[in-house]
Amino acid sequence: MKVKEQFLANMSHEIRTPMNAIVGFTNLLLKTEIGLEQKQYVDAIKTSGENLLVIINDILDFSKIQSGKFSFEKIELSLSQLISTLTDLMLPKSVEKNITLSTKIDKQIPDKLIGDPTRLSQILLNLVGNAIKFTEKGEVKIEAKLIKETETSVELQFSVIDTGIGISKDKLSTIFQGFTQASNETTRKYGGTGLGLTIVKQLIELQGGDISVKSELAKGSVFDFNLRFDKSSKSLIENKNGYSKENETISMKGLNILLVEDNLLNQVLAKKVLSDWHWNVDIAENGLIAIEKVKQNDFDVILMDIQLPEMDGYEATRNIRKMGNTAKSNVPIIAMTAHAMSGEAEKCINAGMNEYISKPFDTTVLHNKIISVLNKNSVS
Repeated sequence: MKVKEQFLANMSHEIRTPMNAIVGFTNLLLKTEIGLEQKQYVDAIKTSGENLLVIINDILDFSKIQSGKFSFEKIELSLSQLISTLTDLMLPKSVEKNITLSTKIDKQIPDKLIGDPTRLSQILLNLVGNAIKFTEKGEVKIEAKLIKETETSVELQFSVIDTGIGISKDKLSTIFQGFTQASNETTRKYGGTGLGLTIVKQLIELQGGDISVKSELAKGSVFDFNLRFDKSSKSLIENKNGYSKENETISMKGLNILLVEDNLLNQVLAKKVLSDWHWNVDIAENGLIAIEKVKQNDFDVILMDIQLPEMDGYEATRNIRKMGNTAKSNVPIIAMTAHAMSGEAEKCINAGMNEYISKPFDTTVLHNKIISVLNKNSVS
């Protein structure tokens, strides 16, 4: 099992590193002036890259669950914000297919809850993504209802409803089994690993919930799942992207960023993204060079790759944290890594890093995390 886990970790890193460049440069290219025909080609590359990432993530998640090395966070989340972010992400795909995407949240549900926002988003994104993928006309609805409430917790029922192709009765009993799709024709037409619903079911059941499906061919499907959440009493909500309302009023030009990255393409990509935000970027090809640069210069944030020649990101971070100069030893460090196995984020935090983002990175998520760690650093 240990050998298998190490193989998957290495495979993840080796695939994600070039994928970071493919997805990143594709997004940059889409921001430039290109012809209609060229845009169609670039859109096709972007879609293919995103589909490949879904497959990679499905395989890794399935492996982590099977090995029992899957953990859940218990942190604050805003349900309205989470669902709003979800619809923002899925809206372009629904608009492209001329499908109505709507949401309905029971007003009795407290907005501030304690749970795992990342996994709830993953479950909903998978179900809503499937609903849009398998719907040619009509609508997709996301609903959240209050089922049970105590002084300290709530039980919610989430529903994803579509008017899509539906699932035949004889396939309903196997739809949540691994590597299963409704038919070979479905696989050929719509693609996918057949692991998505299996992972969704396991993520829900590992949190003590359950999921069911009602469907009819050519009339659509309804996926219902129940989850329990603790109530929250805090007022400041941060979502999984490290974003809070404080970020909206902050504009930081001229930040000095140290990018610790050995891959040339990823250096070029990250430098372009950071420079577009009017930030200054210095590059270190390995951990040893990073330490020397920190000794000689003052940086606002360090973006630290993990797998580096000479000295890896963990050791480099530990050395920086041991520096006597308080400003240098306390500089915010964000792990920006192609590793995506279970426990990676915890290892980064334990090494002294402030945050973690996996490659391929979303530029908005990266920007929000940088602003977030600077906010926290200035307060502490």
